[in-house]
Amino acid sequence: MLYIDFHTHHLPTENGVVAVVDGRDTWGIHPWRAYPQHLPEERGESKSFPLGEDLGEASRCLAIGECGLDALRGASMERQEEVFLQHIALSERLGKPLIVHCVKALDRLLRLRREQKPTMPWMLHGFRGKPQQLRSLLDAGFYIGFGFRHNAESLRLCPVERLLLETDDQPQSITLLYRKVAEERGIEVADLCDEMGKNYRKFFSRHPLPL
Repeated sequence: MLYIDFHTHHLPTENGVVAVVDGRDTWGIHPWRAYPQHLPEERGESKSFPLGEDLGEASRCLAIGECGLDALRGASMERQEEVFLQHIALSERLGKPLIVHCVKALDRLLRLRREQKPTMPWMLHGFRGKPQQLRSLLDAGFYIGFGFRHNAESLRLCPVERLLLETDDQPQSITLLYRKVAEERGIEVADLCDEMGKNYRKFFSRHPLPL
């Protein structure tokens, strides 16, 4: 079986694990770091496209992000939204999916998705919300990333074709999360691995899976 970790901050140490590592396989500016000193255009590096100086690096990645909105930490929401819009544009320009961080800003996130009408898939990572929030995200076309800390009812209700599993910043093994999710959803771990493989190929537009 192959276990896919769709978003992690740790390099994999186990055989049979495919990990999408933040900063290695994905590229973006986290909303906690969305201050002027971290942006290329504020350092005089690019005027026409604020994130353009990193296009070469970004084009080699699986996805853009993580990026997004956080009402509890980071720059002002106006600044975060400005930076997030740049990432959306980069995602569309490069044809890469988007890994989204969102804390206490769901309404703003959904508004931006409606306004921007992206063609690339978006993953809301680390989702811990209730079923009502889940339905809003699914209706908007999101893939949903679940980690060890999640709402069990939302996990059971999420359609398997929109479900992605991740360890994020947790040091625990992704294999433990698969066992936990398989038990909560009442399916076999092998079947869950098969479904995550399908979702990997669809979300990242990659076939076959890396070994």
